[in-house]
Amino acid sequence: MDLRFPDASSTKLRTAVRDNVKLSRFELYVDGDNVGHLQYETRRDQIWLLHTTIDQRFRRSRLDNYFVAHVLENLHRRRIGVMPFCPTVRHYLAWHPEWTALIPAAERSRFRLSPGAKSRKTTARAS
Repeated sequence: MDLRFPDASSTKLRTAVRDNVKLSRFELYVDGDNVGHLQYETRRDQIWLLHTTIDQRFRRSRLDNYFVAHVLENLHRRRIGVMPFCPTVRHYLAWHPEWTALIPAAERSRFRLSPGAKSRKTTARAS
């Protein structure tokens, strides 16, 4: 995917997200360089998202939002329950409640997320 960032508006950056199973982390690449990762642990039918690290050069670029969205989409396709212990992931979920369905229903209150959060897309269509 090509992205443009506010601090590099004239430059297109090639991004990729990979699941490095051996190291138990999703990795973010920009122009072939590893610039971040999201550490996880696999527990039965769940994945515990533990900590996100983004290279300092990209912290103001909102690359973390792109990265978390990509990871959640991957886990959704694989039908894996998500336990968002990582503050970056929880922050993203607060702004994108449509993804809270990935958290097992019995665990949602543990993360102080609305148990019946509706998608903004659903809310917009209902209006």
